[in-house]
Amino acid sequence: MTRFVLIFCLVSVLHAVTGADLIHADQRSDATAIYLLLRLFDAIAESNPNYEDTLEEIAALDPQRQKERLAALTERNAHEPRITALIDSLLASSAYRLYFRQFTNVTRDVHYRVFTALPYRAVPSPADIGQVQLGLFRHRDSLAALVEKISMVSIAQPVSLAAKWAPPGDLPVPTTYYILDGNGDAFAKDGTICFDLYGVLLSKRPASGRYDHLAGIPTTEIEAVLAHEFQHVFAQPHLYPPTRKFDNWQDLWEDVIIRRIVSEGVALQCNPPSGFKRSMYEDSVVIGFWLRELERVIAHIRRNETTADSVRAWLDRSYQESARQLLADYLERTYPEGDQQMLLQEHIVDRPSGIYTLGWWMISHIVDATGGHDSAVQLLITPHDVFRSYNATVSDSLLKIAL
Repeated sequence: MTRFVLIFCLVSVLHAVTGADLIHADQRSDATAIYLLLRLFDAIAESNPNYEDTLEEIAALDPQRQKERLAALTERNAHEPRITALIDSLLASSAYRLYFRQFTNVTRDVHYRVFTALPYRAVPSPADIGQVQLGLFRHRDSLAALVEKISMVSIAQPVSLAAKWAPPGDLPVPTTYYILDGNGDAFAKDGTICFDLYGVLLSKRPASGRYDHLAGIPTTEIEAVLAHEFQHVFAQPHLYPPTRKFDNWQDLWEDVIIRRIVSEGVALQCNPPSGFKRSMYEDSVVIGFWLRELERVIAHIRRNETTADSVRAWLDRSYQESARQLLADYLERTYPEGDQQMLLQEHIVDRPSGIYTLGWWMISHIVDATGGHDSAVQLLITPHDVFRSYNATVSDSLLKIAL
């Protein structure tokens, strides 16, 4: 009860001011989705009292009876008006309206199946959000600290840092919508930010202590990621002007790849990778792989030796399968005696995807050169200069890019 009262007091003040969305007027932050998720968890717990005992009873059944019992419990939740009303409200919030415009791998139906299966099981789902939501539900008493942490974040520092890495001009501060979901981390879209506290903060903690001492998470961790996303918003009018038009798919896809590298590379100057992630992002084998891949794909585009669908598939793999394999190879080379499956699970969020790794590597080299800061910011206006600018900063011919 203490947790619910704390959260209710925090957000009810916001709700009284703004109505449907719980926006802190000074901070431009909206915690509606988290508030509704915690209310949903309370409704599920109240509708399924003593669920731990029920789980023990189910465990003693044969597999077929287990399946039938779990299906019946899910069906009961799906017909509980309070539960379904809260799911509807959560998925209709501003945060999730933005979320569903960004992600195509998860639908509202997936979320319904995930939530109505609680508190008994995690249904298979993209990005394993079923397991994420089950973990959040079972540690719901720890989550008030995250809601309180949002109220402590000041946007002055991230706004100042993001502005340093954007061309001069009008810089309206975007609203940040906070969620707890697990499908991504943070993204900028339509001039606003969606910030997944699970993806940004919790997923990077060891599973055994993921929900411990959440009050100790420094607000600087949130502010650094905010600066990255604010930079995207501030740079958007320059990097993606409305005059950007193409006569053929080849020019379009080359442009997409180049602008994404520049966009993420400059934004990463606001929250540079550190520790394990930085070592991997700067590993010569990882960098060499992505530089050669970039050369190959763009050369094929220019020679019309590929298709738009193939390039799109390559880009998708660069974020997922290819990055995962590079992570596995790096772990095996770096920690040959370690438990590879455990290490892979622990560091999967750090996988060296192509755009982020190339962006960090190339833009950081440009920034480190004389006048590098101004050169990097200029690339937001003239992104196709990135290869020339990068090659001028590296002396090792093996690390130059032949484009």
